[in-house]
Amino acid sequence: FLKRTEEDKIVHLIVHLAFVGSLREGEVAAINIRQINLQQARLFLSNTIERVSEESIKATRSKIAFIYPKEKVYAHSVLVLKDTKTQKSMRKMYLTAPLALEISERLAQIQEDKRMYGDEYHDYGLLICKPDGRPFDPKWFNKVFKRKQTELGILPKHQIEFQGLRKSGQMHKIRLTANDFQLVAEAGGQSPTVLMEHYNESLEEEKKNLSKLVESDFYMDAGYEKNMEWEAKFFIQMLKKYPEIFRELMRNKPFDAHLTT
Repeated sequence: FLKRTEEDKIVHLIVHLAFVGSLREGEVAAINIRQINLQQARLFLSNTIERVSEESIKATRSKIAFIYPKEKVYAHSVLVLKDTKTQKSMRKMYLTAPLALEISERLAQIQEDKRMYGDEYHDYGLLICKPDGRPFDPKWFNKVFKRKQTELGILPKHQIEFQGLRKSGQMHKIRLTANDFQLVAEAGGQSPTVLMEHYNESLEEEKKNLSKLVESDFYMDAGYEKNMEWEAKFFIQMLKKYPEIFRELMRNKPFDAHLTT
Protein backbone atom coordinates (compact mmCIF):
# COMPACT_ATOMS: atom_id res chain seq x y z
CA PHE A 1 0.00 0.00 0.00
CA LEU A 2 2.76 2.45 0.94
CA LYS A 3 4.70 1.66 -2.22
CA ARG A 4 1.71 2.49 -4.40
CA THR A 5 0.65 5.68 -2.59
CA GLU A 6 3.96 7.54 -2.47
CA GLU A 7 2.55 10.46 -4.48
CA ASP A 8 -0.35 11.00 -2.06
CA LYS A 9 1.73 12.54 0.71
CA ILE A 10 -0.86 12.92 3.48
CA VAL A 11 -2.45 9.48 2.98
CA HIS A 12 0.97 7.86 2.84
CA LEU A 13 2.12 9.58 6.03
CA ILE A 14 -0.99 8.86 8.14
CA VAL A 15 -0.91 5.17 7.18
CA HIS A 16 2.84 4.97 7.83
CA LEU A 17 2.43 6.62 11.25
CA ALA A 18 -0.55 4.50 12.27
CA PHE A 19 1.20 1.22 11.43
CA VAL A 20 4.67 1.96 12.83
CA GLY A 21 3.35 3.58 15.99
CA SER A 22 0.21 1.45 16.38
CA LEU A 23 -1.74 4.69 16.66
CA ARG A 24 -5.41 5.54 16.80
CA GLU A 25 -6.95 7.96 14.30
CA GLY A 26 -7.23 10.75 16.85
CA GLU A 27 -3.61 10.32 17.95
CA VAL A 28 -2.33 10.63 14.39
CA ALA A 29 -4.44 13.75 13.85
CA ALA A 30 -3.12 15.39 17.03
CA ILE A 31 0.64 14.90 16.59
CA ASN A 32 2.31 18.22 17.40
CA ILE A 33 5.45 19.22 15.51
CA ARG A 34 6.88 20.70 18.72
CA GLN A 35 6.91 17.22 20.23
CA ILE A 36 8.97 15.70 17.42
CA ASN A 37 12.71 15.13 17.83
CA LEU A 38 14.15 13.92 14.54
CA GLN A 39 17.73 13.83 15.85
CA GLN A 40 16.70 11.23 18.40
CA ALA A 41 14.12 9.71 16.01
CA ARG A 42 11.20 9.97 18.38
CA LEU A 43 8.03 11.90 19.10
CA PHE A 44 5.70 12.25 22.05
CA LEU A 45 1.98 11.54 22.05
CA SER A 46 -0.08 13.43 24.59
CA ASN A 47 -3.35 14.39 22.86
CA THR A 48 -6.09 13.21 20.56
CA ILE A 49 -8.42 15.08 18.24
CA GLU A 50 -12.10 14.18 18.26
CA ARG A 51 -15.31 15.54 16.78
CA VAL A 52 -17.91 16.16 19.47
CA SER A 53 -21.31 17.77 19.60
CA GLU A 54 -21.57 21.25 21.04
CA GLU A 55 -23.90 19.95 23.73
CA SER A 56 -21.31 17.48 25.01
CA ILE A 57 -18.53 20.04 25.37
CA LYS A 58 -19.66 21.26 28.77
CA ALA A 59 -19.78 17.71 30.13
CA THR A 60 -16.23 16.96 29.00
CA ARG A 61 -14.72 20.46 29.36
CA SER A 62 -12.09 19.33 31.88
CA LYS A 63 -10.58 16.95 29.31
CA ILE A 64 -10.58 19.46 26.44
CA ALA A 65 -7.34 21.35 25.86
CA PHE A 66 -8.50 23.34 22.85
CA ILE A 67 -11.59 23.86 20.68
CA TYR A 68 -10.84 24.40 16.99
CA PRO A 69 -12.90 27.09 15.24
CA LYS A 70 -15.67 25.77 13.02
CA GLU A 71 -15.08 25.71 9.29
CA LYS A 72 -18.85 25.81 8.72
CA VAL A 73 -20.74 28.16 11.02
CA TYR A 74 -23.94 26.09 10.83
CA ALA A 75 -22.24 22.87 12.02
CA HIS A 76 -23.56 21.37 15.27
CA SER A 77 -20.27 19.69 16.15
CA VAL A 78 -16.68 20.83 16.54
CA LEU A 79 -13.20 19.34 16.52
CA VAL A 80 -11.50 19.42 19.90
CA LEU A 81 -8.04 18.64 21.19
CA LYS A 82 -8.33 16.31 24.16
CA ASP A 83 -5.78 15.34 26.75
CA THR A 84 -4.93 11.65 26.89
CA LYS A 85 -7.20 9.47 29.00
CA THR A 86 -4.52 8.48 31.51
CA GLN A 87 -0.95 9.38 32.38
CA LYS A 88 0.12 6.02 30.92
CA SER A 89 -1.41 6.99 27.58
CA MET A 90 1.16 9.78 27.30
CA ARG A 91 3.95 7.94 25.61
CA LYS A 92 7.06 8.11 23.50
CA MET A 93 7.05 6.76 19.95
CA TYR A 94 10.30 5.79 18.27
CA LEU A 95 10.56 6.40 14.55
CA THR A 96 11.95 4.17 11.85
CA ALA A 97 14.49 5.84 9.56
CA PRO A 98 12.09 5.97 6.56
CA LEU A 99 9.34 7.43 8.74
CA ALA A 100 11.69 10.04 10.22
CA LEU A 101 12.71 11.05 6.70
CA GLU A 102 9.09 11.32 5.61
CA ILE A 103 8.27 13.48 8.63
CA SER A 104 11.20 15.78 7.85
CA GLU A 105 9.83 16.21 4.32
CA ARG A 106 6.40 16.96 5.77
CA LEU A 107 7.88 19.61 8.09
CA ALA A 108 9.53 21.26 5.09
CA GLN A 109 6.17 21.28 3.29
CA ILE A 110 4.51 22.91 6.29
CA GLN A 111 7.08 25.72 6.20
CA GLU A 112 6.34 26.20 2.50
CA ASP A 113 2.61 26.30 3.22
CA LYS A 114 3.17 28.92 5.91
CA ARG A 115 5.03 31.13 3.46
CA MET A 116 2.32 30.69 0.85
CA TYR A 117 -0.67 31.37 3.13
CA GLY A 118 1.00 34.04 5.24
CA ASP A 119 -1.42 35.57 7.74
CA GLU A 120 -4.17 33.22 6.60
CA TYR A 121 -2.28 30.17 7.89
CA HIS A 122 -3.82 28.64 11.04
CA ASP A 123 -0.80 27.59 13.08
CA TYR A 124 -1.99 24.96 15.55
CA GLY A 125 1.33 23.13 15.49
CA LEU A 126 -0.16 20.08 13.78
CA LEU A 127 1.94 17.69 11.72
CA ILE A 128 -1.10 16.34 9.89
CA CYS A 129 -3.13 19.30 8.70
CA LYS A 130 -4.69 20.91 5.67
CA PRO A 131 -2.54 23.24 3.54
CA ASP A 132 -3.78 26.23 5.56
CA GLY A 133 -2.94 24.53 8.87
CA ARG A 134 -6.45 23.56 9.93
CA PRO A 135 -6.95 20.09 11.43
CA PHE A 136 -8.37 17.08 9.64
CA ASP A 137 -11.39 15.30 11.05
CA PRO A 138 -9.97 11.90 12.15
CA LYS A 139 -13.00 10.23 10.56
CA TRP A 140 -11.70 11.42 7.19
CA PHE A 141 -8.68 9.16 7.64
CA ASN A 142 -10.83 6.05 7.42
CA LYS A 143 -12.78 7.35 4.44
CA VAL A 144 -9.70 8.21 2.41
CA PHE A 145 -7.95 4.98 3.44
CA LYS A 146 -10.89 2.86 2.24
CA ARG A 147 -11.20 4.91 -0.96
CA LYS A 148 -7.51 4.45 -1.71
CA GLN A 149 -7.81 0.70 -1.17
CA THR A 150 -10.64 0.64 -3.70
CA GLU A 151 -8.53 2.62 -6.20
CA LEU A 152 -5.76 0.04 -5.80
CA GLY A 153 -8.16 -2.74 -6.70
CA ILE A 154 -8.56 -4.19 -3.22
CA LEU A 155 -12.00 -5.79 -2.96
CA PRO A 156 -14.27 -4.51 -0.15
CA LYS A 157 -14.19 -7.90 1.60
CA HIS A 158 -10.40 -7.66 1.83
CA GLN A 159 -10.23 -4.02 2.93
CA ILE A 160 -9.50 -2.99 6.49
CA GLU A 161 -10.55 0.01 8.53
CA PHE A 162 -7.98 2.66 9.44
CA GLN A 163 -8.08 1.49 13.05
CA GLY A 164 -7.04 -1.93 11.75
CA LEU A 165 -3.59 -0.44 11.08
CA ARG A 166 -3.13 -0.10 14.84
CA LYS A 167 -3.87 -3.77 15.37
CA SER A 168 -1.77 -4.81 12.39
CA GLY A 169 1.18 -2.84 13.72
CA GLN A 170 0.81 -4.44 17.13
CA MET A 171 0.59 -7.97 15.73
CA HIS A 172 3.73 -7.32 13.69
CA LYS A 173 5.61 -6.20 16.81
CA ILE A 174 4.38 -9.17 18.83
CA ARG A 175 5.82 -11.59 16.30
CA LEU A 176 9.10 -9.68 16.01
CA THR A 177 9.54 -9.70 19.81
CA ALA A 178 8.71 -13.41 20.17
CA ASN A 179 5.37 -12.62 21.83
CA ASP A 180 6.58 -10.01 24.31
CA PHE A 181 3.09 -8.67 25.05
CA GLN A 182 4.24 -6.46 27.92
CA LEU A 183 6.75 -4.55 25.77
CA VAL A 184 4.36 -4.12 22.83
CA ALA A 185 1.48 -3.12 25.10
CA GLU A 186 3.54 -0.44 26.84
CA ALA A 187 4.76 0.92 23.50
CA GLY A 188 1.18 1.11 22.30
CA GLY A 189 -0.20 2.77 25.42
CA GLN A 190 -2.55 0.00 26.51
CA SER A 191 -2.75 -2.95 28.87
CA PRO A 192 -1.41 -6.41 27.97
CA THR A 193 -4.93 -7.77 28.58
CA VAL A 194 -6.49 -5.58 25.87
CA LEU A 195 -3.59 -6.31 23.54
CA MET A 196 -4.04 -10.04 24.11
CA GLU A 197 -7.70 -9.75 23.11
CA HIS A 198 -6.69 -8.09 19.83
CA TYR A 199 -4.01 -10.72 19.30
CA ASN A 200 -6.51 -13.54 19.78
CA GLU A 201 -8.91 -11.92 17.32
CA SER A 202 -6.14 -11.60 14.74
CA LEU A 203 -4.90 -15.13 15.36
CA GLU A 204 -8.38 -16.54 14.86
CA GLU A 205 -8.64 -14.77 11.51
CA GLU A 206 -5.26 -16.13 10.45
CA LYS A 207 -6.24 -19.66 11.47
CA LYS A 208 -9.45 -19.27 9.52
CA ASN A 209 -7.56 -18.20 6.41
CA LEU A 210 -5.09 -21.07 6.84
CA SER A 211 -7.96 -23.53 7.02
CA LYS A 212 -9.38 -22.19 3.76
CA LEU A 213 -5.97 -22.48 2.11
CA VAL A 214 -5.55 -26.10 3.21
CA GLU A 215 -9.10 -26.92 2.16
CA SER A 216 -8.64 -25.43 -1.28
CA ASP A 217 -5.45 -27.39 -1.88
CA PHE A 218 -6.55 -30.67 -0.28
CA TYR A 219 -9.72 -31.02 -2.34
CA MET A 220 -8.27 -29.63 -5.57
CA ASP A 221 -7.64 -33.06 -7.11
CA ALA A 222 -11.26 -33.99 -6.51
CA GLY A 223 -12.39 -30.99 -8.51
CA TYR A 224 -13.56 -29.27 -5.34
CA GLU A 225 -12.05 -25.77 -5.45
CA LYS A 226 -12.94 -22.93 -3.15
CA ASN A 227 -12.37 -19.30 -4.06
CA MET A 228 -8.70 -18.57 -3.72
CA GLU A 229 -6.44 -15.69 -4.64
CA TRP A 230 -4.36 -16.43 -7.73
CA GLU A 231 -1.13 -15.64 -5.88
CA ALA A 232 -1.81 -18.39 -3.34
CA LYS A 233 -2.72 -20.86 -6.09
CA PHE A 234 0.44 -20.03 -8.00
CA PHE A 235 2.58 -20.43 -4.88
CA ILE A 236 1.12 -23.86 -4.10
CA GLN A 237 1.53 -25.01 -7.67
CA MET A 238 5.18 -23.95 -7.68
CA LEU A 239 5.87 -25.80 -4.44
CA LYS A 240 4.31 -28.92 -5.92
CA LYS A 241 6.28 -28.59 -9.13
CA TYR A 242 9.57 -27.71 -7.45
CA PRO A 243 9.64 -29.45 -4.03
CA GLU A 244 13.32 -28.55 -3.65
CA ILE A 245 12.23 -24.92 -3.12
CA PHE A 246 10.10 -25.99 -0.19
CA ARG A 247 12.95 -28.03 1.30
CA GLU A 248 15.27 -25.05 0.93
CA LEU A 249 12.79 -22.80 2.70
CA MET A 250 12.57 -25.24 5.59
CA ARG A 251 16.37 -25.36 5.94
CA ASN A 252 16.72 -21.59 5.77
CA LYS A 253 15.88 -20.65 9.35
CA PRO A 254 16.24 -16.83 9.09
CA PHE A 255 14.01 -16.77 6.02
CA ASP A 256 11.57 -19.14 7.68
CA ALA A 257 11.38 -16.84 10.69
CA HIS A 258 10.74 -13.93 8.33
CA LEU A 259 7.83 -15.80 6.76
CA THR A 260 6.08 -16.09 10.12
CA THR A 261 5.96 -12.32 10.38
